[in-house]
This record gives sequence, structure tokens and C-alpha cells, in this order.
Amino acid sequence: MLEEVGRLLLDPWAIFTIFWSMTLGIIMGAMPGLTGPMAMALLLGIAYTMQTEYSILAMMLIYMGGVYGGSLSAILLNIPGAPASAATAIDGYQLALQGKAGRAIALTTIASCIGTLIAIAFLAFLTPWLVKVSLLFTSWELLLLVLLGVMMAGSLTGDDPIKGWIAGMVGLLIAQVGLDDLHMHPRFSFGSHYLEAGVGLVAAIVGLFGISQVVVAMRDRDIHLEPVTHKIGRIMPTLEDLKGRVRVVLQSGVIGSIIGILPGLGADMGAWISYVLAKRTSRNPDLYGKGSTEGVIAAETGNNAVVPSSLIPVIALGLPGSGGAAIIMAALFVHGLTPGPMFLFENLDLFEYMVIGLLFGVVAMLIVGLALAHVIIHVLLIPRENIMAVVIAMGVMGAYASKLQYGDVWMMLAFGVLAYVMRRLDFPLAPMVLGIVLGSLLDEFLRNAMIIGDGDLSPLVTRPIALGLLIVLVLTLVGSLPVLRRSVSRLIAGARRPAAQAE
Repeated sequence: MLEEVGRLLLDPWAIFTIFWSMTLGIIMGAMPGLTGPMAMALLLGIAYTMQTEYSILAMMLIYMGGVYGGSLSAILLNIPGAPASAATAIDGYQLALQGKAGRAIALTTIASCIGTLIAIAFLAFLTPWLVKVSLLFTSWELLLLVLLGVMMAGSLTGDDPIKGWIAGMVGLLIAQVGLDDLHMHPRFSFGSHYLEAGVGLVAAIVGLFGISQVVVAMRDRDIHLEPVTHKIGRIMPTLEDLKGRVRVVLQSGVIGSIIGILPGLGADMGAWISYVLAKRTSRNPDLYGKGSTEGVIAAETGNNAVVPSSLIPVIALGLPGSGGAAIIMAALFVHGLTPGPMFLFENLDLFEYMVIGLLFGVVAMLIVGLALAHVIIHVLLIPRENIMAVVIAMGVMGAYASKLQYGDVWMMLAFGVLAYVMRRLDFPLAPMVLGIVLGSLLDEFLRNAMIIGDGDLSPLVTRPIALGLLIVLVLTLVGSLPVLRRSVSRLIAGARRPAAQAE
């Protein structure tokens, strides 16, 4: 590990990558309508031309910076730059109205750094243990794990789990387009030689995250962005700001880290759960929503802790914990690396490099975040049309550069239209992205399991781990059904009513 620290410190290109990717992530996260995953998707098209370490490092820090950057516009505009910063806006904007914008930005910066450090500790120490457990998995367990991840993402994202499941299954089907790996037989290609090569992963992700977001942002272009104040004030953090907040920081950091491991939840869920629990356990819950510094710290610690911890299932199980983690997983595929149980054994140096890179990213977040606080106001006032034009141009270049085929540009536009329609119909995108990324693994695990077992399905119930995963999968599907949820709610309400009458 110390060797990786020295290698990174003595590598000027690595230091340059850390700072430019963190700066890009913060700016993209702060701009309403843009997101960190959008920047990652646009960069994915040229990621394969970069050295593997630099490429993965840039992806991670753009993701980290994007989550943090959303807090700046949330505080100054009351418009979260990223969904993960919605909880921050509740108290952050109130602090800005009270002339404490600089203090709010300082608090979010400190909280973001601490939350990230807590999650990095989870990543460094939990991943090797999880890898040891995953080595007990055969193709059957891995197959069920992929299905469980996609179905859980569908259940936990959006308001309707059925729509989430549909999105996930569509993603898995899209991943099956092309020649199968065993007999090279074309599947769902409809006679098109272009589709025989499969759906371009880069084109699909750029379209889903980039083009659709541009359309959504331009649809809401009537929103007037006016900072609450042009005078941010003092932004240098002090120890006094965190005095008495240790419990909230640790509590929110652990909550965010755990949420990051679960598939499909994302940083916004980490922020909201941390915020709600902090309010419930606070000595001054009445201050929440009125400019509570504790609320700002809880939300920002929780959402930033999700980022490093979402990489744990990617590395240990080959299962991304969020949309951003799915793009990082796609970047690993682009470089010929396969995330999963064997990743640590084959790429231990890269894993250590990633952990050290995240630690250096925390330092960069502190420096760049505080340095951009005064500049970000002017960036936020750039006309949205100009920014979106640049985004579209980058998307087209990224999609074309991935395989040097014009067909990928049309594929990107097709996925952009599909994603926009899904957004309008309230279908979540995260399950579909997970399905597209994991679809090839599902195909491989299913084929291997059927070949090894000679078509016998009994290992699903005779192997203890497989049976446990199957039970969890069934309970996840059944427990997420709206009809069952309403029935349970009525039963609970009916049980409470006699008790209340007896009192």
C-alpha cells in the first residue's frame, strides 16, 4: 500500500488527473440539469485511450465530485445540482438566507470529506472479507446474485417496483443482442451486421445518462437561476463548526456506507435516510428545516459515503451498487478487466491504487471545493443552452470514439429517446443500466451452470447459499408488490386501532 502512495505522489500525471477530474465533477454536479454520472458517461467514450489507472481514477473522482458539487447550487440557489443534494438544500439554503452561505459550504465540504473517508475504510477492510465469502459461490450463486441485484434495484428505485423490474429485465434483454459466445449465433440482430456486434455499452450509457438529461434540462429551461447572495463570506472551516457533531458524522457515515453496498439505492437515498435519522435522534429536531447545521452535516456525510462503498460489490461480486458504480464497472470492462471474486487476486495493485486515489481525492475535494466556492456563482449563471450544446457535442464524440462507428451515434440517440420516454412514464433508469452492464455476466453464468449441471436445476435448492439467495430473491419480489404492502399497512392499522381504543 505504501508503494502505491509513493507511486501516485511521484506521478505528476496522476496528480493532474486527480485535480482535473475532481474539478470537472464538482462543476458538473453543481450545474442544475447536469450530473456526475453524465460526465462519467461522456468520458467513457474516450476512457479506453487513457492508461487504466488514470481512467478508473478519473471516473471515481468525477463521481465523488459530482455528488459533492450538487450541494453548492443547493445552498446558493435552493436547486440541488444533483438528486443527492436535495436533503442538503432544506437547511443549506436557509443558512444562506441568514447570511451564512460560507459557513454552510464549509460544513458541506468537511462533512463530504469525512463521509468519504468513512466509506473508504469500509472499502479497504470489507472488500477482502467479502471476496473470501464470494469464493464459495459457483455459477448458480453468481447467477442468482445478478438477478437479485437487478430486482433489488428495481424495487428500491422509483415509486413503482413493477416498473423498476420491467426496466431491469429490458436492460438484461438488451445485453443479449449480438452473437452468443458459445456458438456465435446471432440473437435479436434482425439481420443487421451492426447489431451482431452487440449494443455498444458506451453508446447506451451516454444516451441514457447524457442525451436524455439534456432533453429534461432543456424542458425545464424556464427555471430562473438566481443566487441568493453574491457575498458568500468566510468559507474556511473551523473546528467549532463540528463541535458536538461527532455522533451525527459517524452515524451518517456508517449509514451511507451501508446504503452504498446495496444495489440501486444511490447517494440520494443515503442523504435522505441519514437526514431523517439525524433529525429523529437530535436534541434539537425543531431546528431542522430552519437552518440546522446538523442537518447539513448529516445529509452531506450520508450521500458522499455512498460513493466509495458502492464500489465494494463491484470489486468483490461484480455487482454495481449504483448507477455511477455501474459506469465505473463499464470502464473496467472497456480496459479488459472483469470485476468479481477474482479481481483482487488478479489486480491487487489496481485495487490499492484505487483506495489511495480516493484518499488523495478527499484532499482534492477539500482544496478544489473551497477554492470554487466564490467562482461557482459565475459558472451557475452561464446560459443553459450553451452548456447543453457542449454536452451534446461531447456525447457524440464519445459515442463515435468508442468504436469509430457512426452506428454508435445513432444508437446513442436511440437510447436517449428511450430514456426520455422512460423518465416521462416514471420508469427508473438505474435498473436498466444495471441490466445492460450485468446482462453479459448473466448469460455467462447461466450457460456455465447449465453445462456443468447438464441441465439439472436441482442445485438451486440443494446448495445452501443458492437456496438462501433464491429465498431472498422471492421475498424481495413478493415483499415489494404494492398489493401486499397495502394489505400489511391495513393489518397494522387494524391492530393498532383496538389498542388505542383500550387506552
